[in-house]
Formats: sequence, structure tokens, C-alpha cells
Amino acid sequence: MQQWDDILADLLVECGHCHGPMSPLPAGAAEPAYECLQKAHDKCTQATMPALELEDYVAHQVLGEMAKPAVADALTQALLTMVETDLSTLTEDLATRDALDGVPAEQIEARRRELHAERRTLNRFMDEDTFSPRWLAEWWDHRAAEAPHRKRQLCASFFTRIELLAGPAPEPDALYDDRVVLHWKTWDDPAGGTGPGGTQ
Repeated sequence: MQQWDDILADLLVECGHCHGPMSPLPAGAAEPAYECLQKAHDKCTQATMPALELEDYVAHQVLGEMAKPAVADALTQALLTMVETDLSTLTEDLATRDALDGVPAEQIEARRRELHAERRTLNRFMDEDTFSPRWLAEWWDHRAAEAPHRKRQLCASFFTRIELLAGPAPEPDALYDDRVVLHWKTWDDPAGGTGPGGTQ
């Protein structure tokens, strides 16, 4: 049984030595590890990390960024856009539900109600005078946990790509892992760039 959310599925995870793609292997395993597919250099084989470990690290960095009030407005708007996109898709599905194979209309309607509720929640937080990052962490831990594609969308909103290097694991209480290079997007330039802290 898969124990990880695959939150990096919509991101380019690449080897920091040959810049070839990395993928969690073996495919379909309960506990896969990110490995370089190209293995052009000796260090490529050492640039590996369990998928769950890499995802946990990235999740902690995302939550840290989400806690910055300066990010709040753009982030909430990004989440709202995701919900609106899903609602639009569902509306089209409802209009053609007779053509859908094996998807009961009640199931689609229930999903639409969930998305409307999520949109109302996001709108409420957007109207608050004082931003509290707590709701974002709760959203990540609970609401997004029910729909892993939300975490994938959010990670793709934060990063242009992630590099993985060979090297020793950090101390258990370390804030950063030198093996992982996160290339942050900026909210002013969603197509690329680095976040407020730069590329780490």
C-alpha cells in the first residue's frame, strides 16, 4: 500500500549532478526512493532519497513559506483559482454526465458541494483583516490530505524545480538539508525566479 502522497508529481525533480530527471523507484512500491534516471556521473547513484523523506522535507519548507504574511494574499488567490478551475471542470462534467462511464451523478454533485464549501472558506479568509497562517497549516494537514492533488498543485505553485544532490543526511533537528536544492517561484513572477529567501 502506498504510504506517500506523491506531492511532487507535477514538479521536475532533477539530479543535481547531471540534471537528468529523477523518479520515485521502484514504481508502485509502498516505499520508493527518488533516483537519477540518467546516471551520467558517479555521484548520480548517490543522489537518492526515500520519496517520503523528500516529500516531508518539501512540505515543511512549503508550510514555512505559507506562514509568511507577505505570501498570504497571493497564496489564497492561487488556492481559490485552483478551486474555481475544478468547479468549472465539474460543471462541464455535470452537463455531460450521461456520457460519463461509471461515475454516478450523485458523486459528481457531492464533489461540487465540497468545492463550493472550500471556495466559501477561502473567500472568508481572504476577507479577514488580519492574516493568521494557522488556517493554511490546517488546510494542508486536513482538507488537502483528503485531496492529494491539492498538495501537488500547491507545490507546483511554489517551485520551478527541485534538485537532489549526493551528500550526508543532516542532523535530525536541522532546518535545512543540503542535499535538497529548492528553486522557488516568486508570486510577482509565477513563471520562474526565486522566493524571498532565494534558491536554497
